[in-house]
Amino acid sequence: MKLSDVPRWLLAICAALIIIWSFVDVGARTWRLWADRLADPRPVLTVLHWGDNAEIDIVQSTIDAFEEKHPEIRVQRLHASDYDSKLKTMLAAGTPPDLFYLRYEDLPDFAQTQMLLDLEPYIARDREEGQAEWVDDVFPILLNAYRWNDEQRLAGSGTLYGIPKDFTPLLMYANLDLFNEAGVEVPYDGWTWTEFREAMRKIAALGDPDDPNRRVYGGIIKTWPSVIRTFFWNFDGEYFGGPEGNEFSNVALDEPGAQETLDFIRTLRMEDKSIFNATGLSQDEDDLFRRGRIGIIAPVGRWYTPRFRQIDEFDWDVIPIPHKEGVEPTTGIATVAWSIASQSKHPEAAYTLLKFLCAAEGQQMIAEQGLAVPSRMSVAYSDDFLAPGLRPKNAELYLELAETARLAQVPTNNRFDQILDTELAKTLRLNELTPAEAAAEIERQWLAELASPLQTKEYPLMPWRTLAIVAGVILVIAVTAGAYLARRQQLGAIDRAQERTGFAFISPWLLGFVVFLLGPLMVSLLLSLTSWSAMAPLSAARFVGFDNYVHLFTYDEQVWQALWVTFYYTVLAVPIVQTAAILVAVMMNARVPGIAFFRTAYFVPSVVTGVALVTLWITIFNNDQGLLNMVLRNLLAPFNTLLGTTLEPPDWFGVDGAVFAMPALVLMTLWGVGGGMIIYLAGLKNIPDSLYEAARIDGANAISQFINITIPMLSPLIFFNVIMGIIGSFQVFTQAYVIRGSTGGTDENLLFYVLYLYDHAFRNHNMGYASALAWVLFLIVLVFTLFIFRGSRGMVHYEGLKS
Repeated sequence: MKLSDVPRWLLAICAALIIIWSFVDVGARTWRLWADRLADPRPVLTVLHWGDNAEIDIVQSTIDAFEEKHPEIRVQRLHASDYDSKLKTMLAAGTPPDLFYLRYEDLPDFAQTQMLLDLEPYIARDREEGQAEWVDDVFPILLNAYRWNDEQRLAGSGTLYGIPKDFTPLLMYANLDLFNEAGVEVPYDGWTWTEFREAMRKIAALGDPDDPNRRVYGGIIKTWPSVIRTFFWNFDGEYFGGPEGNEFSNVALDEPGAQETLDFIRTLRMEDKSIFNATGLSQDEDDLFRRGRIGIIAPVGRWYTPRFRQIDEFDWDVIPIPHKEGVEPTTGIATVAWSIASQSKHPEAAYTLLKFLCAAEGQQMIAEQGLAVPSRMSVAYSDDFLAPGLRPKNAELYLELAETARLAQVPTNNRFDQILDTELAKTLRLNELTPAEAAAEIERQWLAELASPLQTKEYPLMPWRTLAIVAGVILVIAVTAGAYLARRQQLGAIDRAQERTGFAFISPWLLGFVVFLLGPLMVSLLLSLTSWSAMAPLSAARFVGFDNYVHLFTYDEQVWQALWVTFYYTVLAVPIVQTAAILVAVMMNARVPGIAFFRTAYFVPSVVTGVALVTLWITIFNNDQGLLNMVLRNLLAPFNTLLGTTLEPPDWFGVDGAVFAMPALVLMTLWGVGGGMIIYLAGLKNIPDSLYEAARIDGANAISQFINITIPMLSPLIFFNVIMGIIGSFQVFTQAYVIRGSTGGTDENLLFYVLYLYDHAFRNHNMGYASALAWVLFLIVLVFTLFIFRGSRGMVHYEGLKS
């Protein structure tokens, strides 16, 4: 063996050892799992939840106490930071957790897919046995929140699917020091919107409006659809018509109460400028409150209490939400329940654990944590929750509001919240639409959604068994035909042996191709013809034919926005990035001392990708404190002084996003130009120097040489990189996902096609429609690729093809 071969062999041995170790490790873990189950036949309950370390301790300590009292049951606790994805993945895989957290607003989605266990029979049995005192101790409004009437498609009555573990009314957190400094009386007994507006003006006047670091704002108004509805109620407005706001085909945002709400918030933000308007990558709202520069933050709940208790710089408390004169004040409820999966293998044991998790001991720990209000009245009205001596001093307000709170009815189609969130942002944050225009746009999009055949038709179940039989027959015919054709070939014994050997070598790849690529591809094609929620079993999919595609091209307006954003990025990014890569490669091809260092310096940034890269650029593009805007602000200052103008750096992903969002993303993409540079640099190394020497003898200058020699000789690489660049541009996800999430999740300027597909697949868990979107994407990329191949004829120079 040559000495030069030693590193190669060492790398091969290391790779083989890693592969062997991975198989051994997975096998050992699987064996240990089965061995534990064989050694301990007790039923195992899986509990899935979210929360910080304090909540983890509460759940774990409660589980420990349960296992001590019930040694015949084992409990496995799972904590998930990305809770929704984890839960839906487990449900889709057919291995759901036995118990899990369920938000009130998610009840319609889970109930209609029959994912939840009906708790009524278990509670009825407890009542017969005289053991239902714990249920009667739960706030009635909370129990009603988890009752679902499948016929009326409404919450508040019907089957009980969850036992609330805690809740919080929506209210306001107030900086008492700013209230006192501004001379505003703290409205513990309630206040009107007129009084609220005047208070916001006085508090905002305490700061310096010309100094971003010394500005003070009267408040922060959260505009999430689930909380801002409370403001509508206190203006006598609603999202939908009907006495309970449950006529979902009658959008009421154009009614006086709703319009007055939107006008009021816009006035505070756009005219008074007393409310902080977070657009783009601006300062964190909650952080501004903790720094003492915000008067109130609303409408929010008890979940802020633990982090605000760490504030020592100023005093704070909770106060009620204002109301319009003549309108009875009310508020909304945010609540979470323990629910049991309908597919649980041990429903009796799961119900026993559910009762224990909702017992007084766990409720007391929830009260002491301060994150929410205990759902049991006996604990909520005790000193465990009221906590005399701890902030907020006005803790009784939570309990008072619980008596007058309302349950918000939500449609089973969660597209309404997405439409509402997007369009309200245009009027309340970006000032692109008037309230009347926003209301009309929301109503138009929502009614178009309801008019879709996917919403109006009844579809039969997908005939999976028939399709499986047909697929099996086709496979048998194909294999038989292939074998017949192979047998007809006149091959000798040696050729037959070589053929068998060849098939043996490619069989692992062929099997992997069929099982992991071709199979899922065909299933995806079939799913595009169905209406199927990934949380339900595949047998529940309904055959809709081509109605997914009809909806996509006829009723879904956002898909056109997603296509436009993707096309715009492709047209802008691909030429700029490839041009930059070629120019950098030409510079890095220079024969100068130390060039290897610069090649490395340009290439290394392309290795940093994903969330880490986007997080870096978010700090650069921050409106207020970002490096780029700080530099631009200093550069613009002399011009403003000289010309008397008030030019400001752009709000890259906010108010100015329609113009600057896409250039900002392209600038981020240029960070990874080193990857293309390496490919072009390799191509430049293969261009014969004789071509340049002949050109110089003929009198060609550097630019002429670049155009007539470098570009033609690099044309195969340019062709390859352009194709890969176009395909990559249609798959942009991470950058848009992270930045869009940082700006509120409603920016249509960042609604890339793959991000829209992801929303349908993993937020709306409508896998049938997502599959249709995926196939449309495949066809678009295919057409673009064929177009580039066709258009490149005569433009790509392949040296090996020249005679």
